Amino acid sequence: MLKNIHKLMRTLAPVLPDGLKEAIRGVVPMKTYDYARQCEAAPDSGPLQMNVPGSRYRFGIVHDLYQDHQYFVAACRDLGVSYEVLDLLADDWVARFRNGRFDAVLVWPSSVTTVIKQVYDYRLRILEHDLGLCLYPTWQECWLTEHKPRLRDWLDAHGVPHPRTWVFHDETQALTFAQDANYPIVCKTATGAGASGVSVIRTRRALERIIRVAFGPGLRPRRYDAYDRQRGFIYLQEYLPNVDEWRMVRIGDSFFGYRKEKGADGLHSASHKWSWVDPGKELLDLLKQVTDIGGFTSMDVDIFLTQDGRLLINELQTVFGCTTPAIYMKVNDIEGRYVHENGAWTFEAGAYWANHMCNMRVEYVLKCLATKNSGCAR
Repeated sequence: MLKNIHKLMRTLAPVLPDGLKEAIRGVVPMKTYDYARQCEAAPDSGPLQMNVPGSRYRFGIVHDLYQDHQYFVAACRDLGVSYEVLDLLADDWVARFRNGRFDAVLVWPSSVTTVIKQVYDYRLRILEHDLGLCLYPTWQECWLTEHKPRLRDWLDAHGVPHPRTWVFHDETQALTFAQDANYPIVCKTATGAGASGVSVIRTRRALERIIRVAFGPGLRPRRYDAYDRQRGFIYLQEYLPNVDEWRMVRIGDSFFGYRKEKGADGLHSASHKWSWVDPGKELLDLLKQVTDIGGFTSMDVDIFLTQDGRLLINELQTVFGCTTPAIYMKVNDIEGRYVHENGAWTFEAGAYWANHMCNMRVEYVLKCLATKNSGCAR
């Protein structure tokens, strides 16, 4: 029965309105269908294993159900590095990674469902902390990615400025808060990229309804599987009108940035609109400050610039989409990157974004291994 529904969806998907597609997703499990479509759309970057003559190192690559690991496969092929793709979800995953004799393990952390996100979080930690493998990005970078309550607590712990946020794990406390909250207010699910779990709540009654759902059947981000609901907590954030949002990115010792523009729904996330504007010293300094605190060298730091001039951290993601030209940072119409040397920022022209920036990531790991940098070579 389910296979027939998936077959019908494949036929009708090009003509169905988005609203109807989402309504179907609310009642019909689509996980298998989504995996199949992602595999079909993914580039064929190479075999699951390749031993390159003359390669000094051998990398493990964690398989991603949505096929984003293929960017690391392509990067290793471009750079002549031996690799093997392994399934972190396999029952015998510990033995596979232990016996692989890898110099490093490359990760595009998967969050296709909340369960998969949880599995990746604890198994990546075991790889890094118990098996002693070098992960890139690190376990903590992956752990913070696609988990907003976790990130809120990390920002608080390090005194990093961010929008005022409330996370309630008690329904009574959340409903009491709703009585005197300032509206509108923003509700977000823990996971859900591209604004899929973001709602702007404008009245007390609307917030009370969503609180009861959060502590009852659970909230489901748009495009998530019908059975994939997040329950037992609610994440609320102050509504900041008319902010500018900047996507600032650090890969290794390279720094990038561009301004995200609002879409028709008034949100910056998933708007696919941008402006190539020089981010300037203040934003670059904040990007470096936040990533230095955590020792992060593969991180997107999304920053709000408020009307009164404050810079607030909105999100951190260790991996991110590069499907639009926005990531090609330009300064005075010249593509390039910033580097920080001798206490100053210097712009260097060039193209640095091959394979969703995975070439840069692999190059940085190779550099660390060659210099026995403690952050990459244990």
